[in-house]
Amino acid sequence: MKPDTKAQIDSWTEPQPQKGKKAGRPRLREKRPTVRVGRPAGQRASQLELQEFMYSHPKKKKVVEEMMRAALDPEHKNQGIAWKLLMDRMLPISGFEKLAGKSAIQININTLDSSAVEIEGETIESVEEDAETA
Repeated sequence: MKPDTKAQIDSWTEPQPQKGKKAGRPRLREKRPTVRVGRPAGQRASQLELQEFMYSHPKKKKVVEEMMRAALDPEHKNQGIAWKLLMDRMLPISGFEKLAGKSAIQININTLDSSAVEIEGETIESVEEDAETA
């Protein structure tokens, strides 16, 4: 053995842990904020409570009658709003989209000279109908 190596071995001592620190992974100093997705907490419960209140209110029919009266009166200042509210509730667009079963395809092509070319086509009813006619 070289004399330098023997001196190093003789002078070696067990490493002492530092005070206040533990071995292992360090802790996070501050919590990262969590990003919540969806409705705020308690919103669904308050919506259900309001819905229950409206359904159980004794004058609910009068409110509907006033809304219909405003929609049918051409001189009423809020006739258009009454129409929109009633039609959104009675005939939602999503119901018609489901019944139609139509899908539209729109393709936008941008060229280098930054002029957009739009290609329009016909709406495809369904694949099965096209196969039957062919």
